[in-house]
Amino acid sequence: MIHVLIPSNFKADSLHCLSELTEIFPGLPLKVIYFHAFGLSSSITELLMLSRRSKEEELICSHFTRLCRQVQQEEGLVQAIEHTWFYGTTMAAFRNFLKANEISFIAVPANFRHQALGKLSQDPSPFLQKCGLPVISVAPRVPETTQVLAHAG
Repeated sequence: MIHVLIPSNFKADSLHCLSELTEIFPGLPLKVIYFHAFGLSSSITELLMLSRRSKEEELICSHFTRLCRQVQQEEGLVQAIEHTWFYGTTMAAFRNFLKANEISFIAVPANFRHQALGKLSQDPSPFLQKCGLPVISVAPRVPETTQVLAHAG
């Protein structure tokens, strides 16, 4: 299974490149991991006392989650669609993140523009360019069913 990492703002338009990915990797099962990058807080209290995971989970709307399930059912070769966060400010931390998630390729939608989801959001582009993994640009196609659902939400 090929693990593909995609930078995301967790909106419906992030899903439009999945059809293209299945064509780039024909016949190969894919695990797609959408991620958003956050820098680390300098507040010791925040680092020790707050549960980051639950805080960031609120940033993902239920509409995005429903669309992920629908696309996974429709796209037979997309075996799994997950979302996660990268916390860090160094290339070493990002490489560890890639290794922990067993990433093979990074796919960046051609129309991707970083949108901050919080005060510590950071543009992942510098990490993506220097990480040492193949980075492919994917021109998204808007599938008709996703387009209809995107306007409904």
